[in-house]
Amino acid sequence: MAVNKNDPIRVLIIDDMPEIHQSLLKILSKKQAENDELSKLEKELFESPEPKKEMGEALVSFQIFSAMQGQEGLEKIKEGIARGKPYALAFIDVRMPPGWDGIETIKRVWEVDPTIQIVICTAYSDYSWEQIIAEFGEKDNLLILKKPFDAIAIRQIASALSKKWQLTHETRENMSLLERRISERTQSLQASLSVTRGTLESSADAILVFSHDYNIIDYNQNLIKFWKLPSELLEQKKVEPILEFISKQLQEEEHFMNFVRITKDKIKKTHKTINLTTRTHQVFELIQQEYKMGEHDIGHIFSFRDITSRALMEAKIRYQATHDPLTKLANRILLYDRIEYAISQAKREGTFFAVLYFDLNHFKLINDSLGHNAGDALLIDIAKRLQSRLRKTDTIARIGGDEFVMVVTLLKTMEHIKQFVKAILKQFDAPFIIQGHEVFMSTSVGVALYPEDGNNPEELLANADIAMYTAKEIGGNRSNFYNRKLKIRQKNWELQFDFHKALKNKEFFLTYQPQFQLNTKKLHAIEALVRWNHPKKGLLLPTDFIEAAEETGFIIPLGNWILKEACVQNKKWQDMGLSKIAVAVNMGTKQLRQPELPKMVKRILDETGLEAKYLEIELTENALINLVQNKHIMELKKLGVKLTLDDFGSGYSSLNYLRRFEVDRLKIDKSFIDKINIDHRDEQIIQAIISMGEALGFQVVAEGVETESQILFLQSKNCEDVQGFYFSKPLMHHEIETLLAKKTPRK
Repeated sequence: MAVNKNDPIRVLIIDDMPEIHQSLLKILSKKQAENDELSKLEKELFESPEPKKEMGEALVSFQIFSAMQGQEGLEKIKEGIARGKPYALAFIDVRMPPGWDGIETIKRVWEVDPTIQIVICTAYSDYSWEQIIAEFGEKDNLLILKKPFDAIAIRQIASALSKKWQLTHETRENMSLLERRISERTQSLQASLSVTRGTLESSADAILVFSHDYNIIDYNQNLIKFWKLPSELLEQKKVEPILEFISKQLQEEEHFMNFVRITKDKIKKTHKTINLTTRTHQVFELIQQEYKMGEHDIGHIFSFRDITSRALMEAKIRYQATHDPLTKLANRILLYDRIEYAISQAKREGTFFAVLYFDLNHFKLINDSLGHNAGDALLIDIAKRLQSRLRKTDTIARIGGDEFVMVVTLLKTMEHIKQFVKAILKQFDAPFIIQGHEVFMSTSVGVALYPEDGNNPEELLANADIAMYTAKEIGGNRSNFYNRKLKIRQKNWELQFDFHKALKNKEFFLTYQPQFQLNTKKLHAIEALVRWNHPKKGLLLPTDFIEAAEETGFIIPLGNWILKEACVQNKKWQDMGLSKIAVAVNMGTKQLRQPELPKMVKRILDETGLEAKYLEIELTENALINLVQNKHIMELKKLGVKLTLDDFGSGYSSLNYLRRFEVDRLKIDKSFIDKINIDHRDEQIIQAIISMGEALGFQVVAEGVETESQILFLQSKNCEDVQGFYFSKPLMHHEIETLLAKKTPRK
């Protein structure tokens, strides 16, 4: 079918995710293209040497269509062919539940339209290039686009493939025209030899027409010119010697001869196309068509088109999309692909590999003192030095301003990688000569190993980055191997920068976990629990940030804020005429060791007007043991504050400590409650704690109660108070007001 050059290129997106459709539509829209930096590249590569046109005319114009599943996409492709408006290009996702996956979709699409250009959109953990080749064989109208997407790369790929599709259709239209003319003007094979001369010679392609028994029917002068055919070969009137002569000029001789054998075996396929690269690096597109006389298939037409310029352009686009323009090293896109390949290789060969993350120390000083040109020159020299240490199986990439990554593969011992890293660091011993200046530069290197430190490119790079920053923190000019403690430490220190802003911006808030009397089911007390409404990470629970607060020292101001906020809120409830209950606040060892803690607690009680008996301090057994010599707890008891021992049974406290500090309440650790009806020994421990509480005058609270069977057991053992999701999750202050209102006697 004829394709109008002036019509927009029709592109079909087959993906089950609407956001992918929106992203690709935005990237491929003409308005977007005119605004982005790719427009300059397209203008340079695609505009004709005629007088310059407006930018809007120079850019490739796309008409975008969408399908959410493979079946829907196939129907649209059929409809387009039926209307004479075929699609040039399809972006197809690999995973599209519940329908066909990308592989099945492509097979179905190519059955309908084998000329459509396909871009497979896949995550790094989906199909490898080797798996795609195994499914489809080597195709020149198939590309893999791995996530995360790069807008410029998508635009370049779409432009190049659409141009290729247009040129291919033009060639086929010329071939169809040639075939029609031969059929219309020729009544016999002998007549065709003379009548078609003008048509053959007018073509820019090299054309060879031959019969099924491989006798030459006709050819044009371009065939002789392109392949430098000697006259004696042509005089033989046989095709095999000519094809063998051509094959000797090709880089992949066997690939071409396999194509010839398929043609000779008469495999039923109207059009077959392959690309051929000569030993002198010319690239030809070979299109095979059946040669017919009327309705009779009598032979084949081989049309060779010189596409060297187009192939170079496509190679240039691929290179620009995968390489750093300054250092010519791999960029992040190619790096991810190489790491994926290294993972497959390591699994296959039973080896491991290392990801080395480099950050140059004080590189900014070079830019500031010598200028950006000097900085660029330094980066180029550093890239060359690092590259000199690599084997052919390794990869180096520049992924940021002064950040480089190496992938060192096929490792069998830790000593190998340790020695390699030492050798890399020694590359920075000698100065770099930049604009006549001696420049000494050092680097910090983080190392992550596959598979111990990650199973995908994102995780390996992130962990190597963490290890690198640790090396930088302890002085730089050294290496550091990743371990899991580094990740926790990194997370804690990242949170440190957010803590103080969080207090100022009122991002912390309290919820309250009710405690009920087990026999009456009445609200008896509440425990204040902090939450963090983080602007980027969302709602964070204490398990997400308390450890970081402890490590960085922020637990002191945070704990003091919690104490005051809980007292203020409890007094508000009392002032509203609601029932008076105690509010419990957790304190750790660092908080309890504050020099002025008793004075601070008294000040808060005085400022808020809350009576001390309505405040409970909860501490763990381990905190109690660590504070044996500390007088703060006794001073708090003198104020009238109640003392609760949290997680009782999980530590090593003794009865002497309980009596000495006049503990008011014991909270049975949740780990024992979880084993009710599961472990008889834990049930005996629970019974012993309850009995001890009764004997010594302690109130006993069971925390983490979640099932009816736990309630029945605790009732049978005369446990006084319970706390847990069976009765209530932590509540906001207005929800507590509702509970207190139900408890408050009517006047």
